[in-house]
Amino acid sequence: MAAANLTCPVPILHTRWNLPVRPTEHLKPKRHGFRPMLAVMLCSLGTVAQADLPLVVESLLTDKGKLKLNLSLAYSNSATAGLFNSDAVVGTASLRYGLTGKTEIYARGSGQYSSIRTSTGSTTDVRFLNTWVGASYQFKKDTETPALIGFVEGALFERGKDSTYALKSWAAGLTTYKSIDPVVFVLSGYYGLNLPRKDGGATIDPGNTFALSPSVAFAVNDSVTFSAGVNWSNRWSRHSKRTVLQQRGKDTEPEEVDLRSRQFRTTNTDFVFGADYRFPNDDIINVTLSANLSGNQGTNLRFDWLHRF
Repeated sequence: MAAANLTCPVPILHTRWNLPVRPTEHLKPKRHGFRPMLAVMLCSLGTVAQADLPLVVESLLTDKGKLKLNLSLAYSNSATAGLFNSDAVVGTASLRYGLTGKTEIYARGSGQYSSIRTSTGSTTDVRFLNTWVGASYQFKKDTETPALIGFVEGALFERGKDSTYALKSWAAGLTTYKSIDPVVFVLSGYYGLNLPRKDGGATIDPGNTFALSPSVAFAVNDSVTFSAGVNWSNRWSRHSKRTVLQQRGKDTEPEEVDLRSRQFRTTNTDFVFGADYRFPNDDIINVTLSANLSGNQGTNLRFDWLHRF
């Protein structure tokens, strides 16, 4: 889906063949709010391949009346010396349907297993994360000037730390690419709008996200494509407020007190390398490795399988 999440996993950050998924914070254990994951190494999205062209240009949309299934599994590891070490595995399933030759609709859902280890002990968590729906539209094909595809999507369901909420996270973005056989240059970007939400007794404002991802794909032959690029993301500051009862003295009644916290704006840069392989039955498998260049996001290894019905 002109696509992620990170893939979100939590990546959405949201799936590989949809622009976000899954979050720009990779696949850290889910806490508050939406973590869109940009999946912009748009390899292996097609129907009938052109010889020696990267799989990325076969088709960024699903053919009219056709259905595609994408299953992905992403593993992420991150650590801060002396503070914590964490692992997370995010599974995502998505369905894409071609309404017209230029328009597709899609839906996806993600679940996560996470483990966090600190000097005081360890915790594990297994949960269903979210369900998203969206649509992609091709404004222009790749001719003398680059192709242009846009998408918009929203979260029908998200699970926070203590509560669930709906229609609080939205994303919209564009992908442009230019094919110069056997190389494809791709630039993708999106803006994630994250509305305030209630999570248990707290009100969370996760902060919005803007991300860009330039990449280059190279076709070794009509079955194998390699790609490399950079994911850059900007997340605005995050706010939270929790109301608690606090007793000022022994002989006084407890009073309601607002506890407020704020995290500063953060940016993050990852190097991304991917490899795609097409089987004789036209199923496509992709492996993507993301390594953090700046920030504290750790590494992310992702496997995707794309099947057309």
